[in-house]
Amino acid sequence: MPDLTLYLGGTRSGKSMQAERDALATQQHVLYVATSRCPADDAAMCERVRRHRERRPGSWQTLECETRLACGIDAALERLAVTQPLTAVTVLIDCVTMWVTNILCSLPDPKNTAMLEDECEREVQALLTVMERRPCHWIIVSGETGLGGIAASAMARSFADALGLVNQRLAAEAAHSWLCVAGKKLLLSD
Repeated sequence: MPDLTLYLGGTRSGKSMQAERDALATQQHVLYVATSRCPADDAAMCERVRRHRERRPGSWQTLECETRLACGIDAALERLAVTQPLTAVTVLIDCVTMWVTNILCSLPDPKNTAMLEDECEREVQALLTVMERRPCHWIIVSGETGLGGIAASAMARSFADALGLVNQRLAAEAAHSWLCVAGKKLLLSD
C-alpha cells in the first residue's frame, strides 16, 4: 500500500491549502503535479491557476500534466532519483477533478459513460502502479462533487459518476483520507 494521503472537498473548501500545508510539513523535496490547464478564453480559470502558482514555494518542482499522470510522474521521479532518494520526496497531485475533466475532454465521445469510466480506471491503475513502485509520500487532492444531487445533463452525470469511482479507488488505497469543509478538515474512516 502506498504512503498516500487523500484530501477531498468541494469548491473553495480549503482542500488544496490543507494538502500544501501537509506537503510543507514533510520538509521534503516536493514534486507538485498540476493537472489544470489555463485556456486563453477562460480568465477565471487562469486566475485560479495563478493563485495556486503564487502559493507554491519556489523550491517546489512543478510538473504540468493533464492526462497520463503515471507516465509523466514516473519520468519526473526517474530524473529526481538521480539526485536524491525517493523516500525523501513528496508528490502532491492537485487535482484529480481536473484530471478526470481532461480525460473526459480527450475522449472521442465524451457522453459515453462506459468509455469514460474505463479510461479513468486505466489511468488510476497506472498511477497506483507507479505509487507502489516509487517509495515517495503521496498527497492527492480531489473534488467531492457527489453531494449536490444528480445532475440534469448526461455528461455531467457521467463526470460525477466517474469522479466518484476514482475517489473511491484512491480512498481505498489511502492511509488517511480527509474531507475539507470551510478550510477545516475531518478525518474519514471506514
